[in-house]
Amino acid sequence: MKKLFSFIAAALISLSASAQSEVGSFTIQPNVGLTVASATGDAGTNAKAAVGLTAGVEGMYMFTDKFGAALGVNLTGYNVSGKEGPEKGKISSNYYVCVPVTVDYYVAPGFALKAGASVNILATSKYDGEDEIEGVKYKKLFKRAFISIPVGASYEINGFVFDARYNIGVRKILSNKHTDGTYNAFQFTVGYKF
Repeated sequence: MKKLFSFIAAALISLSASAQSEVGSFTIQPNVGLTVASATGDAGTNAKAAVGLTAGVEGMYMFTDKFGAALGVNLTGYNVSGKEGPEKGKISSNYYVCVPVTVDYYVAPGFALKAGASVNILATSKYDGEDEIEGVKYKKLFKRAFISIPVGASYEINGFVFDARYNIGVRKILSNKHTDGTYNAFQFTVGYKF
């Protein structure tokens, strides 16, 4: 039994070690996944977290065997749902073109911790499936962009990359100067490195 566990551990280490990119290499990674967003402050007064989709591509350059830098572009849904009153169950669906830049530090073969910054540009905005609310374009209620700080970790094996990160919003999302609040979101993706 002890030999079996040793064999499995050695196999996993060799697989994950072969998954990590070489120094000086550049890789492309398409990915898809889910985002679970919540709104804070005035933006989140009557809102609870809802699920959105995310899809995009990321390029990574390895500077050393431990450090790499990645630049991504993805379309991400920051959705929230009304939690009470007439808004209960209605979805505010905002999709952003997100451009994250992260620094990745490999603490073990195939396993990286990451942190960076992301500019998120509003692409589409709907409330309960409609473009307008009370005669006003729903998109006009939101700022054109907000900034977030992604922090997380990823694991690579056989070319597949499993990524989990938390995006911390640092700029308010509503266009009204008297209101505050931003989006915070968990994001889970699966990608494949080429």
